[in-house]
Amino acid sequence: MAEGFSFFTNHGEALFVRRPNRFLIIAAPEGGRGKKELACHCPNPGRLIEFVFPGTRLILEKRDKGDSKAKTGWTVVGLYYRDTVVPLFSSRANEAAEKLILKEIIPGLKEITPEYTLGPSRFDFLCIDAKKRKHLVEVKACSLVEYGVAMFPDAPSDRALKHLEELAELSRQGYQCHVLFVITHSEPSVFIPNLHTDPEFAAALSRLGHAAVLPEGDARKGARKKTGAVTIHAALLRCDSAGQTVLADPALPVDLSQGKLAESNSGNYLIVLELPESRDIAVGALGVIRFKAGWYVYAGSARKNLSQRINRHLRRQRKQKHWHLDYITPFASQGVGKMKALPIFSYRNLECDLARDLEKLGGKPIANFGSSDCGCGSHLFYFKEPPMGNRDFVNMLLRYRHETGIRRPNS
Repeated sequence: MAEGFSFFTNHGEALFVRRPNRFLIIAAPEGGRGKKELACHCPNPGRLIEFVFPGTRLILEKRDKGDSKAKTGWTVVGLYYRDTVVPLFSSRANEAAEKLILKEIIPGLKEITPEYTLGPSRFDFLCIDAKKRKHLVEVKACSLVEYGVAMFPDAPSDRALKHLEELAELSRQGYQCHVLFVITHSEPSVFIPNLHTDPEFAAALSRLGHAAVLPEGDARKGARKKTGAVTIHAALLRCDSAGQTVLADPALPVDLSQGKLAESNSGNYLIVLELPESRDIAVGALGVIRFKAGWYVYAGSARKNLSQRINRHLRRQRKQKHWHLDYITPFASQGVGKMKALPIFSYRNLECDLARDLEKLGGKPIANFGSSDCGCGSHLFYFKEPPMGNRDFVNMLLRYRHETGIRRPNS
């Protein structure tokens, strides 16, 4: 039997209600109509957009009553997603790595020192092998797995970029340096850096790292050469509802080639915004249009300067009106989540495909908006409810990010 590790203890289960902030989840006891809602600590600060829907089954662990810092009595340590259990306690990935993975990726491992301080920095592990070589290892928990592709991070991570750059520098001082992505669920076939949410990290990982295991059939020129200073590993864990976890694959293929796409700053995007009240707005040559109160999603593309285009769209003021979208953004609701951009880095222009899919999801097109240079009826669609709360909308976004967008031309 494979060696195991206890990722969590299942003290009870509940249903997701809402997530007021990154560290708090409100849950409802299962089968408990009328029972008091539970305030639970969320130990994973990521966006978790694929999980946070009302009714998602959560796994709870009681918090230590002796913890003076604990503001809630429960921690959401896992959840059920597509017939699999997803552990959410990202900091416990380090312990899983120590007990299950490090000996698999560092041949002849003899010593392990957790939380190793070196100069002003601290790394997850210092490992010594049989040849007395020193290995520095940073561990990153990865819970974003869609369409057979695991990605990290699911939100921009300055900390991850800082660790990567430090490791690259230390490798030049004689250390063997590693980043280990611990993937916690499903059956991915490959790991790639998440260029859609953190293109800077994706580009740096491609530039400074080399894959411990490349995807099968990778015939790119020089693909097998260790060009980067840091070895990049991906390992897959499998966890059950009791928290018992085994190592399913210590050497999942790693594809760092998407870093070039991240550096190209090219792709597509969705702008999601809320108009708090109905109003008539003059939109350039389209004339005055009646916009109902509610949510709108705009599909666009930029073959260069994608991030700059997105940032311009998100500015409500201080810009000349050039695109149709410029006429309505000044009226968008302010506040967290009221207007946001969803980038999709890609090799192809997909904005018309996105527009068609938005209409299939029930979006009501605003005639001729944003589509003067193509044959589409519109690139702006009205939704009565917040699109990010619609599982079908989120699934569409993830499909474009994990499958359609990263597919190379003629592949």
